[in-house]
Amino acid sequence: MLAWLWHLRPMRGRWFAAWWAMSPAWFRNGKVLRAGSRAWIAILATVLLLNLRHVLYGLSLNEVLPARTRPPRPVLAHFLTDENYGLTIKDYLDGRGSAGFMFGSGVSLLGCFVTATVAGVALGNYIPDSERLGLDFVFPLTFLALLLPLIRLRRDLLVAAIAGAAAVALSRITSGGVTILVATVLAAGAGALLPARGPAA
Repeated sequence: MLAWLWHLRPMRGRWFAAWWAMSPAWFRNGKVLRAGSRAWIAILATVLLLNLRHVLYGLSLNEVLPARTRPPRPVLAHFLTDENYGLTIKDYLDGRGSAGFMFGSGVSLLGCFVTATVAGVALGNYIPDSERLGLDFVFPLTFLALLLPLIRLRRDLLVAAIAGAAAVALSRITSGGVTILVATVLAAGAGALLPARGPAA
């Protein structure tokens, strides 16, 4: 459906879905492509800016993943998305985590995303007014569903509150990429400074 909204050709929509699956950079670049822009430097800068959070994801998973995994870490890194990170780290916090779970979760999410993209290209024309459906609400709702199970200590709650407050405040004065980056840095800094242990939330 998003591919239809941005007037992408079917093959281009599938290509982007397969390579930039479930990444906010994908949505930003779709808007650039719809406008017919060839500013590839701007596109690459947007991708880099919005995906810097994956460095933090990798550092977090490095604490729980063994040195050698099956499949190997580079393969797992290809499936490192927001959704897969949330599911994987929750599984580790519950004492059941494994590299196999991360791989299986990543493959499942990628398959669902590509399938939904193809369905959107094929069926998008049958949706008369997508804005009335309120689909923009799906994205923050998805991240909220991933976040809530990870808040187990007061420290976690405080870090989440800092990130949320910073994102809301910055969204009024700057672009989405800068908002995500600054809010992430502020929340990560607070998490690093706060005690690692504390009472339950």
